[in-house]
Amino acid sequence: MDKTKIVIIGIGGRTGTMFVYELESFADVLGVGKETDIEIIRQKKLFVQKKDKEPELFNVKVIKDSDFNQEINPDIIFLATKNPVSPVIKYYFEKFKGERIPILFLSQNGIEALEDSKKALEEIFNEKAKDIKIIRAVLFNPIDQKKQNGNTYIKYSLPIRIALSKAQGQTDIKELVELFKESGFEISEFPQKEAKNLEFSKLFLNLIGMVSASHGLSIKAGFKNKEIFKEEVGSLKEYVKVVKAAGGRFLNFPHYQVRILSTMFNLIPTIFLLPFRTFLAKLISKERGEKPKVLDEINYYNGAVVKLGEKIGIKTPVNKRVYERALEKLNRV
Repeated sequence: MDKTKIVIIGIGGRTGTMFVYELESFADVLGVGKETDIEIIRQKKLFVQKKDKEPELFNVKVIKDSDFNQEINPDIIFLATKNPVSPVIKYYFEKFKGERIPILFLSQNGIEALEDSKKALEEIFNEKAKDIKIIRAVLFNPIDQKKQNGNTYIKYSLPIRIALSKAQGQTDIKELVELFKESGFEISEFPQKEAKNLEFSKLFLNLIGMVSASHGLSIKAGFKNKEIFKEEVGSLKEYVKVVKAAGGRFLNFPHYQVRILSTMFNLIPTIFLLPFRTFLAKLISKERGEKPKVLDEINYYNGAVVKLGEKIGIKTPVNKRVYERALEKLNRV
């Protein structure tokens, strides 16, 4: 039986590199990346380092994005690029007009990737777009990237935990789920109706620590400061309110009880949470270490909360303040 043919867009970056490396023994995987990233790989300067193990040279099939064409004919196009997804989808899926259209696999954070991908596919394929299978995935493992002695190292821990939902399309995703399980992934599968709630739930986790990061602090350091902790809780309370008003809900995952966490942060007054902030910081930052969270996708984190709040008529002053502070910090870099 032929292996599933997967093209992973975003090779050289953290998420794309990890997925290619973990899947390439179990599927026919091709990595696609920018010319600069492909050159680093060809010069044997990209390494993968799993927790507590020695670095391993990243040596898999890769091509430049400019060399991609419809003759590659993948079963799945896996987007491991940053937001926004629309330009990337248009670039790759335009090549399949009149041809067999691959499954679209989305791994981006935020609450806009699914909606944006549907709009992009509709612009290309019109009514036919509704028949294209879209799989929404969220990744829970933190991935670190650092440069040392001219080499790039992608670091992560195992097992890799992801949640999946078929967001569009007729047939099930059983074969893909089995492929991930065979590759050693821990999979949580959710029905199609929960695809949007999958996005909502992951963003709740992503928002934790963004206030601290906007001050240049790690979660552990930020939570020590009472005022910063209050702002952290305030941003989450606003987000819960917005999600509920938008008709969404939060989901629990095996290792991440988002529904319970969101209820706790929403219902318990901040003053009663203050004594537990050191414990919460330790619990949340266990795998993140002392580094602040990155701000480069702030438009799709706190910015997305502000945008959704404006859309449904709910003010989000805390998230707006965090968003604006983060933008100022990014502009100073």
